[in-house]
Amino acid sequence: MTFYFREKDLEQIERFYANQRTRAMAVYGRRRTGKTTLVLKFIENKENCVYFQVTDPNTDYHLALSDFKRTVISTIGEDPVIDSLKTFRDLFVYLNKTGSDQYLFIIDEFPYIVSKHPSAVGEFQWIIDHGLGKNKLILMGSNKSFMKEQISDDRKPLYGRFDEILEVFPFTYDEVHQLFPEGDDALNVYSLTYGVAQYVVFFLDYENTAEAVNQLYLRRNGRLFQEPANLLRQELRDIGPYIRILRAIGADEKEPSDIASKSDIDSKAIYQYLNKLEELEVIETVHNPLPGKKNIIRRYRIRDLFFRFMYTFIEPNSSLIVQIEEKAYPYVFNQQFTEYQGRVYEDLIRHNLYQYALDGVIPFMPKDIGKWWGNVQLNGEWAESEVDLLAIDDHYVIVGECKYRSKKIGQKELDLLKTKVNFIPVKGRKVIWLLASKTGFTDDVVPAENVLLIKGTKPLNSVK
Repeated sequence: MTFYFREKDLEQIERFYANQRTRAMAVYGRRRTGKTTLVLKFIENKENCVYFQVTDPNTDYHLALSDFKRTVISTIGEDPVIDSLKTFRDLFVYLNKTGSDQYLFIIDEFPYIVSKHPSAVGEFQWIIDHGLGKNKLILMGSNKSFMKEQISDDRKPLYGRFDEILEVFPFTYDEVHQLFPEGDDALNVYSLTYGVAQYVVFFLDYENTAEAVNQLYLRRNGRLFQEPANLLRQELRDIGPYIRILRAIGADEKEPSDIASKSDIDSKAIYQYLNKLEELEVIETVHNPLPGKKNIIRRYRIRDLFFRFMYTFIEPNSSLIVQIEEKAYPYVFNQQFTEYQGRVYEDLIRHNLYQYALDGVIPFMPKDIGKWWGNVQLNGEWAESEVDLLAIDDHYVIVGECKYRSKKIGQKELDLLKTKVNFIPVKGRKVIWLLASKTGFTDDVVPAENVLLIKGTKPLNSVK
């Protein structure tokens, strides 16, 4: 894979490698984010580095040890003693005592070893504490729940053992935009991939996003057609209930009782599944920072845009796709996809608020950002309504509407927003109106002291 946008990650590994006081480092992140590419890039011009990858989730401990010993021998040379060693502990102790040079050992997909041999975690705790000597160790894993437990849970053996911890994240929207600078390509690619490095790079192989979608998603052997289920199997034993839940949320169910009903799961049991998906950062709760007295203050949505796209469009149509493959395109991508893009655009603007604050575009740093929903009276009738964006601190509130469409927006949308805010308990805060538009604005709306206009993702003015 071509290397993009990982300079800071490389610097962190280099800092670990150059520091004589450090022994162990953890590198983790969801599958396909480029962890392996990152460490291989780091060691490509370095000597005394041993990279070993466990490729099978069902690998036996002794088979993994045997493969690791062969990798070590290929780097340091033949040594009959190495073949006789029965544990990773014995091997690392021997390498420390006999080697004159410092080595960096990298074990990729370390959780695979532990899945069949849980006591290996304790063994590697001892290795880090007593068996490395002058050598260094990097443990890598795509099983985020396992790696995060070992890093953050003080009851786990490897807690406190890592001198450096690096989570490799997907590309940001801005990074995707650098690769796809034309038209809507960046938002299309980001909304279909969540910036996951390997998925994004796949799109570079095709002339346009439509062709990429046909080949990657709308073919039974497409490289991403079955990827969501594979990702879930990486973390979970029985993925059936989780697939039903994701389909329910993908179909726009938001509240736990409705999700439970649509996924055929008991309403009391639904929370254990939702909590697990939230722990895996697949879903998230959408927070209402200023709820009314009778409003539910939290709802669920799919956070990971790759899962959101797959369980809104691809997985519910999987039988059709298997039958007619790319001919399913007009049936899968209907008007609902435009709405989906609009919600991704909302996410981008909400996320950008922190940078707008740092740049002085808005006069405060938000303490809480979310959506607002509640009952409003429009045209003499009460109905539930939403506001795309709500950001607050103790003195200010931003109330925003985001439109990702070809038509310009203007005073009509601003007036509707001002009507809705009459039903939001702003509690004396100064209101800033925000309009974000893909295309721009009609002449009847202009930037003002309390009106912020954003075209695309770039503010057209500052609110002082």
